Amino acid sequence: MAAITKSMSDLLTAAELVKRDSISDDQRRIIEQLAATNEMLYDAPMQEANDRTVNTQIVRTALPKGTHRVYNQGVGTGASQTDLIHDVVAQVAIYSKVDASLVKNSSNPRQFLMDESMAFLAGLSNDMADDMFYGNHATNPANINGFATRRGSLVAGQCVSNGGSTANKQTSVYLVKWGPQYCKYIFPREATGLGVQRVDKGIQTISAPEGGEYEAYVSYYQADYGIAVGDPRSLIRICNIDMNSDMTDDNAQALIKKILKMKAYLPTGPGTVSILCNKDVMSIFDQATLSKSNVVYTTDDPWGRPVNMLRDMRIRQCDAILNTEAVVS
Repeated sequence: MAAITKSMSDLLTAAELVKRDSISDDQRRIIEQLAATNEMLYDAPMQEANDRTVNTQIVRTALPKGTHRVYNQGVGTGASQTDLIHDVVAQVAIYSKVDASLVKNSSNPRQFLMDESMAFLAGLSNDMADDMFYGNHATNPANINGFATRRGSLVAGQCVSNGGSTANKQTSVYLVKWGPQYCKYIFPREATGLGVQRVDKGIQTISAPEGGEYEAYVSYYQADYGIAVGDPRSLIRICNIDMNSDMTDDNAQALIKKILKMKAYLPTGPGTVSILCNKDVMSIFDQATLSKSNVVYTTDDPWGRPVNMLRDMRIRQCDAILNTEAVVS
């Protein structure tokens, strides 16, 4: 089995940045929890947006063409074609309010509060992951444009069908080339803690929904995040994967072959390639590790976590990807 080495994109992922001295313990715990429930963050490089809460990039859509000539024949001029892309940073926030008496009467008050914090962080991470796949900025300005929105119709080399046709019983798999010039995670310019924070507001008097008041430990959690796609070729969606019927070995092998075929459409150059799928599709890859062909195998990623590999692509579980998608046409 091939050893995995860190690429340039690995060096600035959430998993690496939490080790930096500039990150507080609270911010470190937040980022670790976000990555634990949203595995794409183990591979996605993190960068500041270049314009406060908006990341603006010039995407080259066509290269200039030269002229084949013979002696004494002139040549024309050419120009590349570009498109200006604006990717926004979204914000998700939540307050936690834990009854002070409940904390006091627990066997380990500090651990009890931390356990409650983990639950709120898991919910925050789920909100972010939902937005990263299905957010639509045009429909709701508070959201980013998620992967499914960016690849919402069939386009050769960018969004291809696996042949499923049962309404609202489909899922998708994404091939993502991560890198500073490809796909990356963005957070606000000059933001502390990579755009995530927890504010301990201490014990406060809280109004109960049914009336009256009580004392509670209050914390405020906030995450500012976004996805920027600097090269359209770095994001590929395989949609219309039918989850209405059992995924037979033949169907599983066909999906793996399609993923290998579409990998050729990703841009070349340094960077990390991830396959993003939900737990049901992940089980297909888990079973494929038992195949004698060993096309799919398990090893450790650069952070020491076991990860399934398809050739040199890391398979990451993202349960925000639904099994109830509509058929993409």
